[in-house]
Amino acid sequence: SQIARKAMRKAFSESNLYSMTPAKAEFKALIAKLNGVKPSQVVIGFGSTEILKKAALMNGIDGGELVSPTLTFEEINHYADTLNMPVKRVPMDNEIGIDLNKISDSISKKTKLVYLCNPNNPTGKIMDSGALESFCKNMSKRTVVFIDEAYLEYVSDPDYRSMLGLVKKGINVIVSRTASKVHGLAGLRVGYAITTPELAKKLEPYLTDYLNIVGLRAAIASYQDQEFQNYSIKMNDRAKRIVTNFLDEKGIQYLDSQSNFIFFHIGRPITEFQPAMEKNGVIVGRPFPPYTDWCRLSMATPDEMGRFIEGFNALL
Repeated sequence: SQIARKAMRKAFSESNLYSMTPAKAEFKALIAKLNGVKPSQVVIGFGSTEILKKAALMNGIDGGELVSPTLTFEEINHYADTLNMPVKRVPMDNEIGIDLNKISDSISKKTKLVYLCNPNNPTGKIMDSGALESFCKNMSKRTVVFIDEAYLEYVSDPDYRSMLGLVKKGINVIVSRTASKVHGLAGLRVGYAITTPELAKKLEPYLTDYLNIVGLRAAIASYQDQEFQNYSIKMNDRAKRIVTNFLDEKGIQYLDSQSNFIFFHIGRPITEFQPAMEKNGVIVGRPFPPYTDWCRLSMATPDEMGRFIEGFNALL
């Protein structure tokens, strides 16, 4: 966003400051206003990844257990492993979706945190909203449920519902979001979560106090720039159509994605496909075990997606 770039340049005058800057409080107030919650329900992180990692720390420090799907954004699982926090990785269903029944069956008295990404990464699939709401209502009585909504803005399915409504009802759920995707601020590391005031107060001390001032100012500007957000979503949809049209033409299986990437079946090990594509000037996603013959492709400009098609065609 040009508005965000202007805000970033102006923010350099604050870059000598730590927590004395009002930027953090202003961003928190803005997020609260945009989402119809109180500022006391919002926590700000050095990207939403920091928040999910610190949620694992907060709940694993006393020996708590984490439950998450086998195929998902793995940062929280890897971080839990470094903490020696037990992690139950629950298999996907037959359509590579998150199986909420299996997740429910995996929760025990030791479970302190459940992590669900919706839309999921790397599949781009969403869960049935009614089923997810019921799951959250029931399981939140036993543990904390963390819903990662990093790709929320890209969702076009009219049946999708954010779990923010449950937070507003006081249910034991954390909903995280990020400025990295639609807002294009990944390198500036700004994310947030909305939860109950009690959980926010408990989580806040685990998070970084000294945030990126330039990133905060960019986020404040971008979250108020709806025109740019709409443009970003439109360009992503255009890129996805280019890729899915190509995959359809070649008869290649892919999952319906409600995000800014596509997960498709390559029929060969990703460890072979990845370096071969890189030789053709295209970087594709890393391995996602156990689906090691699938590839996650992030969307870029239409021209760059054309380069992907050229590179892939050369391997067919």
